[in-house]
Amino acid sequence: RCAACLWLNEGYLKALPGIVRVDINYSTHRATIAWDPDRIRLSGILEAIRAIGYEAWPFDPERQRTLDRGSRRDALWRVFVAGFGAMQVMMYAAPAYLDGDGTLGPESAALMRWASLVLTIPVMLFSCQPFFVSAWRDLRARRIGLDAPISIGILGGFAASTWATLGGSGEVYFDSVTMLVFLLLGARYVELAARQRAARALEPLLAWRPQFAMRLRAPGERGPPERV
Repeated sequence: RCAACLWLNEGYLKALPGIVRVDINYSTHRATIAWDPDRIRLSGILEAIRAIGYEAWPFDPERQRTLDRGSRRDALWRVFVAGFGAMQVMMYAAPAYLDGDGTLGPESAALMRWASLVLTIPVMLFSCQPFFVSAWRDLRARRIGLDAPISIGILGGFAASTWATLGGSGEVYFDSVTMLVFLLLGARYVELAARQRAARALEPLLAWRPQFAMRLRAPGERGPPERV
């Protein structure tokens, strides 16, 4: 999802015995790997990637198209839920912002806070899932990625607002939390769509390229054969 993910995968794979070269393309989410088949197998490489929380498999155009459609559909649903929640929460937050003369009663203010809390919960449970899953994976690997500070900020704002709602005093930030999630997911969806369009444009060229190749050493050249 970010340059930190690419750096983590490349650095981890290069440290494995038998890996000769690793090149991961962020735009297409595809990796080109050269390895010594006498020291490591392809299954071992895939298991090593899964061990740090990522999924990988030999490239297959049909499978990739299916995954792209699924990821685009899921991302669009998360954007929709976050956008709908943000609009509704802003509708309940607006009276508190415009209540300069204090005409909004405490019962009405409390009701609007509770309504905002209820509307924010689906955003936290569904729309924020990519941030939380990615942050948890990075923390388990003892690394800090882009989603870790985002998750901390979202959870901190939600926790503080929930505490203020339960206590009946203090400021709430449900509108800021939901709007932040909506903007972040919207930007990521645009990036995802552009990246998939770029990958589809390269498919005719990649169709001529074999998935696997064996590089043989020339006479007198040192080293074992390599799988690519």
